[in-house]
Amino acid sequence: MSALRNHDGIVVEPTPPDNLEMYIAEDDQFIPDNWIPRSPALIRLTGKSPLNAEPPLSMLFDAGLITPTRLHYVRSHGQLPKLNWETHTLNVFSDPSDILPHARNFSMDELAEMQGVCIPVTIACDGNRRAEVNLIKASICSLCYSEKSKGYGWGAGATSCVYWKGVLLRDLLIACGAPESPPPGKRWYVHYEGADNCSSGPYGTSIPFMYAMDKTNDVMLAYEMNGRVLHPDHGYPLRSIIPGFVGGRAVKWLKKVWISEEESKNWYHVWDNRVLPSFVTEQDSLLAKVFYHHPSTACYEQILNSVICHPAHGEQISLEQDTYKIQGYAYAGGGTEITKMEVSLDEGKTWRYCFRRFPDAPLRHGRKYWTWMHWYCDVKIEDMIAAKEIRCRAWDVSKNTQPDHITWNISGMMNNSIFAVQSTMIRDRESGKLVQKWIHPTVPLSDDGWMKPSPNEQARIDADEKAAEGGDDDEQFTVEEVAKHASKDDCWLVINNKVYDVTSVLSWHPGGANAILPHAGKCHTETTLDYNSIHDDYANQKRDECYIGTLTKKGIELMKEDAKRAQEAREKDAQAREGYPMQKYSWCPVTLIERKELSSDTRRYVFEMPKGKDGKPGKLGLPIGNHVIIGAHFRDQMVTRPYTPTRPILASEDDGTFELVVKTYFPDEKGKFPPGGTIGNYLDCIKVGEQIDAKGPMGEIMYLGKGKFTVDGKEFQFSRINLLAGGSGITPHYQLIHAIVYDRSDDTKLKLVNCNNTEDDILLFDELDKLAEQSDGQFEIWNVLSHPKNENEWKKHGGSGHFDEKLMKEKMFEPANDTAVFVCGPPGLVEKAGKPNLEKWGFKDAETMFGW
Repeated sequence: MSALRNHDGIVVEPTPPDNLEMYIAEDDQFIPDNWIPRSPALIRLTGKSPLNAEPPLSMLFDAGLITPTRLHYVRSHGQLPKLNWETHTLNVFSDPSDILPHARNFSMDELAEMQGVCIPVTIACDGNRRAEVNLIKASICSLCYSEKSKGYGWGAGATSCVYWKGVLLRDLLIACGAPESPPPGKRWYVHYEGADNCSSGPYGTSIPFMYAMDKTNDVMLAYEMNGRVLHPDHGYPLRSIIPGFVGGRAVKWLKKVWISEEESKNWYHVWDNRVLPSFVTEQDSLLAKVFYHHPSTACYEQILNSVICHPAHGEQISLEQDTYKIQGYAYAGGGTEITKMEVSLDEGKTWRYCFRRFPDAPLRHGRKYWTWMHWYCDVKIEDMIAAKEIRCRAWDVSKNTQPDHITWNISGMMNNSIFAVQSTMIRDRESGKLVQKWIHPTVPLSDDGWMKPSPNEQARIDADEKAAEGGDDDEQFTVEEVAKHASKDDCWLVINNKVYDVTSVLSWHPGGANAILPHAGKCHTETTLDYNSIHDDYANQKRDECYIGTLTKKGIELMKEDAKRAQEAREKDAQAREGYPMQKYSWCPVTLIERKELSSDTRRYVFEMPKGKDGKPGKLGLPIGNHVIIGAHFRDQMVTRPYTPTRPILASEDDGTFELVVKTYFPDEKGKFPPGGTIGNYLDCIKVGEQIDAKGPMGEIMYLGKGKFTVDGKEFQFSRINLLAGGSGITPHYQLIHAIVYDRSDDTKLKLVNCNNTEDDILLFDELDKLAEQSDGQFEIWNVLSHPKNENEWKKHGGSGHFDEKLMKEKMFEPANDTAVFVCGPPGLVEKAGKPNLEKWGFKDAETMFGW
């Protein structure tokens, strides 16, 4: 231990490799947090919003002693506030005012200019390992949606260690005139309040003033995390960090700090981060109220804890190796040193000493340990084989260790009982050899752990499941009927196979209507998972008031099959897109590098793809017939629109950029946008160098070359292709034409009828003419305008009027088994003129007639 170095607090914090997540999850696009990139590895314990998530335990450990930001556990009580560095201020004051005679507001630049510190600090949620407690009896915790929500089950991944940089709170208070200590006989408290809007008000807490003023406690206000500004999930632009304290005292999105003579009365200070005696079992009882307000139940210093990370859950150990390295993490509170780490392979009869690993320079002030440690113990394989269970325990400098058994409490917090993993012998499916499989006590969002519910808890679960079953006489609804009710004015949800009309709930729902609407009219398992993870008995009562019936048995089976198919499709698509930066189910940031004005309302935008890990340009890899989706972030959700790139089309053109030709529908005099105009106007406003999000490839039609298509997975072969386009609907046709004309081995014939209002509305006019010239008659184009500016001049280039039966038969291939028509354009062209005439002529929908 004498070799451990003291941290001076001024080191430039290292940025871990693969530190940040670049992509925004597709599932987040219709929630208020749609602008935040989050790692898909995080296990979401409470649905989409608010986000409460932890990384898989083995992934957290394997990432190293300094946790990448993307894998830091996330604890939120409400919708994340959208703040920015330039305008955010911290209000520092006191009550009474004479405690801080120079109280004032601080800008972020002013805070960053003050003398700061940069140190690694481990933060752990008070509820870390709550899932084990819940198997004894369901606990209760505070969440943004209600004041007494079911305590969702944190696994053992609700802890992380990163480099935090910021200003010491002591220095800030002294700059405002604070004395070193209160007058004799007085007690002061430092209060924190965040900018988040939770169901019970902004999140806030307080700590003793003297603790904050002790320079050896390193209480700080952080504005950087792992060498970058704070991630939005972790408090951007400012948060409190109290080393050695539980995570619940570290307020994020900090907007107020003040000193008073009383402890905080904030709802979350009183009703959260508490450990009540085990005999308090009812949240609403008078006894509970007394203990929630008693200072002895408050959690401040972190608890001594340790966890086994390897063997990981489900890990199989070969019996042919010589040794195995048991590994895990451990942390303590208040800066206490963990002096000893042990494991037992014989159910606690004997214990083995473990080696410890710390981050660089883990000491502060010569005696404080603010970080976790990793530990390991090399064990002979014969000892591993003989072990039915591995236990671990940590010892601190006061010779305290972890208890043998869980002590249940109503909040499920501060569980630090001895952690144990159990083994079983199985036969490996591939090799046929015996292997040892290890199981953890709990697994987030799963019942795969070796711990099972207590008899009383199992009885409660069985009762809940029975109550979830609808009565025989209840009305039943099909999937198709439910799908009709998917709006703010008519909103149905399916939860546990029951159907609820929650239209009346939207106006008062604590999480807002946007927490519900993404599930409206949908029969999928995500609704049940999101609901069950965060709602309590009061919410269930309100839900039951909205009950109208059940899903049909066929609907239930369809929902299960759809969930399975969707998961398989995602896995298949992810495998097919490996190595490409743009993905189908997550949003990728692309950078605008060039903008060219083609007309008064049409632009060509060139976007650059993110570079790969090797630094080379990322390829688009878009199949012919597919498109991308562009998304812009607004206050409550993401607005999206599909676009077909006009380059690259061929693989040889794929240089890490792509082009979009976009016609913008500008606001009219009343400031309204025509349908589809939002993204076009947004693109028109962004500057070169700015980013926007994109995902893909999307679309059910794919051209494989030489007349072969796949549509919804079904193959078609055509030798002649008609194309009907209108307005910006020309772009998918252009993609196909370009691919066929430039492939000399492809003799598929093409005829295009391109319909527009005026000459100015024709997109890609010159490019299409050039392709027609190059094709030697393989591709023919006919432009038709409904309102040409100069009728006589226009006759040299095309026709006038509208798409009708006469024009169709003159300019298109007639129906045949080897002839198809593809349509893309505004509804007036497609639904009123195009499809009726084409069907009347003999083209059949989904057989020889398709829409992009």
